[in-house]
Amino acid sequence: GVSLSLRQGEILGIYGLMGAGRTELLEAIIGRHHHVTGDVWVHGEKMGKPRVADRIAKGLALIPEDRKHDGLVQILSIRENMTLSSVDAFTRGIHMDLGGERSRVAEFVKRMVIKIASPENPVSALSGGNQQKVVISKALMTGPRVLLMDEPSRGIDIGAKAEVFKLLAHTAKDRGLAVLYSTSEVGECLSVAHRIIVMRRGRISAEFDHTATKEQIMAASGEAVH
Repeated sequence: GVSLSLRQGEILGIYGLMGAGRTELLEAIIGRHHHVTGDVWVHGEKMGKPRVADRIAKGLALIPEDRKHDGLVQILSIRENMTLSSVDAFTRGIHMDLGGERSRVAEFVKRMVIKIASPENPVSALSGGNQQKVVISKALMTGPRVLLMDEPSRGIDIGAKAEVFKLLAHTAKDRGLAVLYSTSEVGECLSVAHRIIVMRRGRISAEFDHTATKEQIMAASGEAVH
């Protein structure tokens, strides 16, 4: 029973308490739940059956809530993790274009300001903030038109959060990317999003623009306002 629209270059925040259905909504859009019914349209094109690979190919990408388990393969290198979703772009028949892959990884390491000693080091050796930047890079390498982000600032320090938010705003504005951003932090919605949708018990309970107050958003979510 959830319906929403998202514009090119816009950051649309989804706020809700734990259990509101935010994660389930993003996973349904990317095609992780085959039993979910409904239509997803991107630039006037209707997406087919809910298959993750198909939806990535059609311009959708997801930054999952649990980056360690769903966003990264801990035993692989930083380079391998970054190109995991776009490996076809570096494949020539049965061979890999390793030079092209390394060049692309170096470009994103610089662009995302990822602090690493070598892209061949295991991704597990990075800090939480740098791991999250690797996950975001992996998604952006697929060339998405719509980026779905589920609690992207969870488990990272304040400095890394600021860098992620700055990158998010830059990417949406300068590259025309549409961003659907889910968070349980009302302050993040107010500082990052152009519009805010509030979810409660699996439904959209309210919609606000960036001038909304913290109290309005919290009340719409069913959260006690003191």
